[in-house]
Amino acid sequence: MRIITQIFWLLTLNIAVFGQPTETKNTSDKPDSTYIAQPSWHNDFRVLYGTKGSSLVYGSKNQTGNSTSTSFYNNVIDVVGFGATYKFIDFDLAFSLPQTKLLDEGLQNLKQFRLSGSYYGRKLIIGGYWTDSQGLVIADAAGEFQSSPDVHLVRIGLQFTYNFNSTRYSFKAANFQNELQRRSSGSFLLRAEPFYRKIGVGVTLVPSSRDIAVTYGDQVGLHYVSSPGISILPGYGYNFVWKSGKYFVSPIVMAGAGVAVSAYRGPVAEHVVLNTEWMGMATLNMGYNGSRMYVVLRSYYEMRYFQLNPSYFTTAEIRVGITAGYRFGDLEKFIPGF
Repeated sequence: MRIITQIFWLLTLNIAVFGQPTETKNTSDKPDSTYIAQPSWHNDFRVLYGTKGSSLVYGSKNQTGNSTSTSFYNNVIDVVGFGATYKFIDFDLAFSLPQTKLLDEGLQNLKQFRLSGSYYGRKLIIGGYWTDSQGLVIADAAGEFQSSPDVHLVRIGLQFTYNFNSTRYSFKAANFQNELQRRSSGSFLLRAEPFYRKIGVGVTLVPSSRDIAVTYGDQVGLHYVSSPGISILPGYGYNFVWKSGKYFVSPIVMAGAGVAVSAYRGPVAEHVVLNTEWMGMATLNMGYNGSRMYVVLRSYYEMRYFQLNPSYFTTAEIRVGITAGYRFGDLEKFIPGF
C-alpha cells in the first residue's frame, strides 16, 4: 500500500500543483463579461488563520443498545497557512499550531498538515490534496475508555469538478477570488474524486472487553485500514454579489457515493473487501473582493462514511478561518527571463 500512496502523491503534485497546459481558447467557453471579469492584477499571495475540528467515529452494525462501543472524539486545533495563485497554478499549505486553540473543546495533541493545489479551467477544475493527521484520540460515548494519541489518518486525492454554467458562474470567484463575479449566478457541479486513505492504529480502537468477534467479526484487533477508491459527488454552487462583486457570499453543497477496495489487518491475517462510501461537503465563503486586496471568512464542513461489515467508520471535518490576499502582476515584468 505504500506504493499506492506514493503514486497518488506524485499524481497530486504533478497534476494539481505543477499545473496543466493553458486552456485552448474557444469562443463558446468565453465568460459573459456582464457576469464574470478578470481583476487587473490577476495573481495573488494569501495568508490564513483559523480553527479546525476533526472527529473519527468507529462502530459496528452488530452493536446493541446495552453495548455502546462506538468510539469518537473531537480534536480541535488552530491552523495557520499561506497560498498563492500564479497564472493557472494555485496552491495552499496549512499546518497546526502547537498548544493553541480558539475553541475551548478537544485536545491539543493533534498534529495536522494539509497541502492542496488546483488548475482552474473554465469548465473543468482539477485539484489535489494531501492531508496528514497524527495524534487523534478515540473515546467512547460513555466516557469509560480513551485511547492513547496514536491514531494516524492520511488522505490523498484528486478532484475533477465540472462547472455546467461556466460562462456565468465563476468557481474561481467562489473559492479563491482570482476572478470577479459581477452579477449573482449559480451552477450545477459534478465532481469525481479518486482517493487513497489509510487509518493506522497503535492500540485497539475499543477496549479489549468489547473488542469481540460477535460484535466486530474479522475486524477484531484492527491495526489499520488502507483504502484506494473513488467517489462521485453532484452539487450546486451560487455566488451572491453586491456592488458589482466587491461583496459576496458563496455557498457550495455536494453529496454523493463511491466505492473503495479496503485492506485491513487484525491480529492474525489481512483481509481485502470492496466497500461502499458516502460523502457530503458544504462550503460558505463571504467577504470583500477588491482590486488589490481581498478578505474572506471561509467555512468548510465534510463528512465521510464507509463500512467494512460489520464495522464502520465516520470521519468529519470542520474548518473556519480568515484569509487575506494581495494581488500582483506577472513576475516576468520584474524578472526578465523568468
